Amino acid sequence: MIGIIPSGSQTFIVEGTLDSNSLIDGRLYVDPETDRLFFYSIKETRSSPITGYFPIWDGKTKIISQFSNQKYFNLDATRTEILSMSSNINENIADQVLYQRRRSERDEILEPLLIDGDNMFTQCIKGILNAKKYTLIDLVDMSTPPLPEKTISNYYSALTKITFMRLDKWMIWLDVILHIKYMIVIYKDGKKLLSYNYPENVFDTGIVSYDNITTTKEDPFKRIIKILLIMENINKNSLRSKEIDDYTINNMITTLNSKKSLSAQLFSRFIRMAHLSYEIYLYDNDELIFEYGEFN
Repeated sequence: MIGIIPSGSQTFIVEGTLDSNSLIDGRLYVDPETDRLFFYSIKETRSSPITGYFPIWDGKTKIISQFSNQKYFNLDATRTEILSMSSNINENIADQVLYQRRRSERDEILEPLLIDGDNMFTQCIKGILNAKKYTLIDLVDMSTPPLPEKTISNYYSALTKITFMRLDKWMIWLDVILHIKYMIVIYKDGKKLLSYNYPENVFDTGIVSYDNITTTKEDPFKRIIKILLIMENINKNSLRSKEIDDYTINNMITTLNSKKSLSAQLFSRFIRMAHLSYEIYLYDNDELIFEYGEFN
């Protein structure tokens, strides 16, 4: 045994490396190339509570799914060799022990419930968390610059209770905690009108540049609407209908001309008023992990 790693229900033993001569079923082994931990089994075929959600090594193939956690020997395991333990005992050992205990006590997978009334920002963050199978401690470890566990816990608690997330919280989730990129595409009758990529901050209409009618200080959703107003020659008359009164339209125009950020619900309302559609694609590095759209 070269290490242990605790979970909420049991402690897993790290027995050696994947190329060990004799493997023991139910033990963890280290991939010597990546340092990632794998659960050795010839019976289990997917990451599950039985395997501690570790990816599977059956002696020949690495079985990794979207549910497989990413834990590493040098980062997540406690080394148990006597020489290693004695040589590494220092003033930080208590913090390391507490950290491992904290992980074991808080390793519940976050699975926020998607609700129809949630706005775009809320739906997207919930969708990302459900797709990635993070724990609260994962989010704490990922946050850059680091956020206290209490802060992230409060953010997650709010996420499960509120339906209308604001733009500032959305940006904290994307930039500081999850490190997610996104692209939003606007459609008219199924045809792409424009796209916006973040964090590149690039608009693409496929025709001309509209940089002169917006400012980089404005949030991208407000800038998208301003571009659409020009592209599609949209005005108050074209937005007016039996379902949309002048108060709603005037509130939209006032917000566009103010310094306030545009809310997700106001953005969605404009898209519906203008008889357009949109879809937002969210990426972890280059992997598409969630998409959300509203179509007319």
